[in-house]
Amino acid sequence: MRSSSTAGFRKLRTCPQSEALMTYCQGAREAAPRDAVAAHAAACDFCGAEAQLLSRFPPLASALPFAAFAIPAGLRRLAEDLLSEPSLNRARFAESILEIERLTLTDA
Repeated sequence: MRSSSTAGFRKLRTCPQSEALMTYCQGAREAAPRDAVAAHAAACDFCGAEAQLLSRFPPLASALPFAAFAIPAGLRRLAEDLLSEPSLNRARFAESILEIERLTLTDA
C-alpha cells in the first residue's frame, strides 16, 4: 500500500463501493472483479484500510443491507460540498464557534 498524507485519506469517486470491498473480503467467486478490487485496495490507502477493517470485523448476517443506510441526495450533496472545501475553512469555522462560545460564557 502506498503512503499518503492524512489530507488525501478519503474515499474518491473512483473507489469501489463498500459492498464491492466486502464481497472482495469475503472471497468473491468472479476473478475479474476480485482482481480489480484487490489492485485498487493495494493502491488506495483508504480502500486498503476499509478492506482490512471489513475482513477483521465483517458485518453481521442479520445487518441491514447497505442500501438501507443511503444518504438522501440533498444531504449527500451538502456533505460533499462542505467536505470539498479546504480544511482550513473548517478549522476557521470551528475557531469562530469556540470564540463565540467563549464570548457568550463571559458575558453571562
